[in-house]
Amino acid sequence: MNSLPDDNWEGTKLNTLIQENYPDVKIKSVKSILLSRLHDTDKAWGTHVIRAVKADVYMVVVETDQGHIGYGEVCSYGGPPIIKSWIDWFSRIMVGRSLSEAWRVARPRGVNWAHDGAVAGLDCAFWDILGQITGKTVAVLLGADPKVTEVDAYASGGVNYDWSINPDQLIDEVVGYKNLGYTTSKIRMGTQWAFDGVTPERFIKHMKKLRDAVGPDFRLAVDGNARLSLDEALKVAKGLNDLGFIWFEDAIAITNIDGFKELQKVAPDLTISGGEVMQSLDQYRPYFEQGALQMLHPDAGWMGITEMKAVMEMAATYGISCDPHGWHNGAMAIMHAHIMAGAPLYGQVEVNFAQGPLRDAILADGLPTAKGKLAVPQVPGFGIKLADNLEEKFPYLDFNYHAEIMHPIAEVKPAARNWM
Repeated sequence: MNSLPDDNWEGTKLNTLIQENYPDVKIKSVKSILLSRLHDTDKAWGTHVIRAVKADVYMVVVETDQGHIGYGEVCSYGGPPIIKSWIDWFSRIMVGRSLSEAWRVARPRGVNWAHDGAVAGLDCAFWDILGQITGKTVAVLLGADPKVTEVDAYASGGVNYDWSINPDQLIDEVVGYKNLGYTTSKIRMGTQWAFDGVTPERFIKHMKKLRDAVGPDFRLAVDGNARLSLDEALKVAKGLNDLGFIWFEDAIAITNIDGFKELQKVAPDLTISGGEVMQSLDQYRPYFEQGALQMLHPDAGWMGITEMKAVMEMAATYGISCDPHGWHNGAMAIMHAHIMAGAPLYGQVEVNFAQGPLRDAILADGLPTAKGKLAVPQVPGFGIKLADNLEEKFPYLDFNYHAEIMHPIAEVKPAARNWM
């Protein structure tokens, strides 16, 4: 855990530092790498009413005229082709300008995922370049002690069990994470409860079975994916609290601020968390001021490091910690490792176990994880080295990454998203 950093790296002073000391570093090119891999049939994950059919990767690659290459992994939920249209559009006034000037072009607006994902990828790539220019890791630039070489990580999964077919698959999966050396795991809530008459009581009974299998000291968390009613969530929260779970994430719709406060009342020892869908600091203000969330899950893949740093620093003034949302690939995990090494309050990095081989295959040396720890590469910038010939090995597949699970019970479909 670090104390709140001084103001040497606030946005204005950061840009001033770059402008005064590195005015000759110009942006030479801005490119995108889009990758896909179809999931193996028996490994395709699904939860609630969706079934994933492929894994995607979106990497922003920024090169300077002095040979620096910066990488940023983007959260691809905004639709890779539309994200690319924003990257290409921004690059029109970035190429040829100094790093400082390019950095000022775009900031997340909290309006839609495609725009903010593009901005996030560019911002991360610029931090990578700054680290290379200064000869420092991004972690150190963000305030980390240079002696910090690894951070805690948790195994994130629990998206392969179907209530009608194999609910005990979850038990075997989480025990497997424990055997790998992880001390914390986050799971989801299975397929749509209405399909099989699942109730909060049945879910908690299954969580009791999971707790018995992994023992009392293994840290367990649940991500509700905002799928529960408040009444359901209150029952689940109380049950998780009694079983010694450590946090309950996005149990209800993020707009239900009062509901989050009700959850805290019935589960005093359970951390009530959320906020992964937000992309800008101002969106978090009511949750800070009204005490709605006790932990946040910002994501550098759709807000960037600059905005995420501001969110984490503001959260720390309220005593609120952050565990980044990381349902992505290996490059994003490394970026989050740098961020958490310099975080104002302790947090862990989410390691996605549902993405399949593509998660590690994009990295020349794979993801540096061992026994619940994630290494912070000790080279300037992020220390990310991509594998060769990625676009040949994993050509992008231009369709949605998931399909809706079909079932005779009529479901309320989510509102259409405006990806632009």
